[in-house]
Amino acid sequence: MRMKRKCLLALSLVLSLLLGVGAGCGDGGTTPEGDGAAPLAQQAREEMDAGEFTRATQLYRQAREAYLNEGDAAAARECLDRIQDMSAIAMTYPYGKDELRGLLTEAFAQVPEDERESWIESGELEHFIIDGEPRYFLNTVDNIKFRDVDLFRQDATMLAGYEGLYRLMVKIMDEPRGPAWQPYGNPVSYRGTHILNVPRGELPASGLLKMWFPIPIVTGPQPAARIVSITPDACVAQAPSIDEDIGLVYMEVPLDELEDDLEISLTFEFDHYEQRFEVDPEKVGAYNTDSALYREYTASAGNIQITPEIAETARGIVGGETDPYLAAKKIYDYVVDNITYSLVPHPALWPRGEYESLYVHERGYGDCGAQSMYFSALCRAVGIPARTTGGWQLFSGNLAGHFWAEFYLPGYGWVPVDPTAAESADYIPGLSEAEVRSFKDFFFANQDRFRCVVQHDVDEQFTPPALHPITYAVALQSPASNCDTMEEMPDMVINEHWTTRVEVLKE
Repeated sequence: MRMKRKCLLALSLVLSLLLGVGAGCGDGGTTPEGDGAAPLAQQAREEMDAGEFTRATQLYRQAREAYLNEGDAAAARECLDRIQDMSAIAMTYPYGKDELRGLLTEAFAQVPEDERESWIESGELEHFIIDGEPRYFLNTVDNIKFRDVDLFRQDATMLAGYEGLYRLMVKIMDEPRGPAWQPYGNPVSYRGTHILNVPRGELPASGLLKMWFPIPIVTGPQPAARIVSITPDACVAQAPSIDEDIGLVYMEVPLDELEDDLEISLTFEFDHYEQRFEVDPEKVGAYNTDSALYREYTASAGNIQITPEIAETARGIVGGETDPYLAAKKIYDYVVDNITYSLVPHPALWPRGEYESLYVHERGYGDCGAQSMYFSALCRAVGIPARTTGGWQLFSGNLAGHFWAEFYLPGYGWVPVDPTAAESADYIPGLSEAEVRSFKDFFFANQDRFRCVVQHDVDEQFTPPALHPITYAVALQSPASNCDTMEEMPDMVINEHWTTRVEVLKE
């Protein structure tokens, strides 16, 4: 889910168009009738809703200046928020039709030109209309491969990565299980490090830079998490939250006091256990429907929205099954067998008011977080507490963003499922149906030890709250940031200069 240099290049093009870097951008169009900032902001909103981003940005910039002249800092900040919303959408859809054709020609030279053109003309490729023209999703090429197994297998690099993951997981599947009463085993101890080095010239001269760095939390399969060091510790504005629902270190940097490059190093350690749940459906207890846990994790909330259509689908999947474990398995199988893996334009969803579970339901595809939110929504719709949990996976040897799901069973606790990891078997050539099914079944009620949990559920609130747009508000997988004196998205500047590394301490 991380977006780094590729997105920054797209964003720089977007900002040159939308934020008035080009000559005369602030002068285009006519000023709406009426005095003061409010009419400007109203017309800007109308233009934004119509997809006229260049004009809307010009108007919001004028409205922001007018609000500042009127002494209304909150309204001025609201204008900047909307500019950044449009930037988030535009950076997610950076390619015009001609640019996309070039990318498709380069990536799929073996596919006839008329077939490639049909992909575009079908209207099925993820796009958004900006200034009257279709703009295409940053990950269009990868998504074509994910949705067409034959094309995926022709990409040697992508295939090798999935084959490596498959071999690693099969090795774990073949390891002896512990006693049925012990779901946790085979722990690994890790040390991870965030490194941030932002050149001073890329930050404003003044203002307050706020940053939230993700860290591991203490939870069932991750019973130990600790902060080893933070340099400089003077930036730390509140105690690290390793025992909360979301793990973060909150830092503040007064930019008028920053003379040199911004350099931050944060090192943490954590232990993570493999999970193997052997559930006897006859021994699953009854839910306490009055409990806070049940009420919270069966509610429609945040990006785990339960619409009437999602509820109807969930009831159809479950049928007459009343046992929550067996019902959850039916839902898991439905997601794994019917929802195709595909990268999702996450940064563009929240500015458009779209929910991730509904996005997957309507389109039939999604990535790790989106699929897991859909699984959670389906479970919640039939009274099974569920949540979308995650932070990072370490399959590749480094910390990479990943989310999965958990459902709650009385007497057993939170049971993991990972639809996305399961679906990786579909891309491996030469596997029998039995091998694919066995692999998919493993990721229901079992999980490998190559994980780091940063948050118990998506949409967890930051402490203190992030009051303004961040690139991906649903999940904390990379540093999030706010800064009132930056017109560009602060996250994008910070993440361009952020790296992580991880090492195994003990296994």
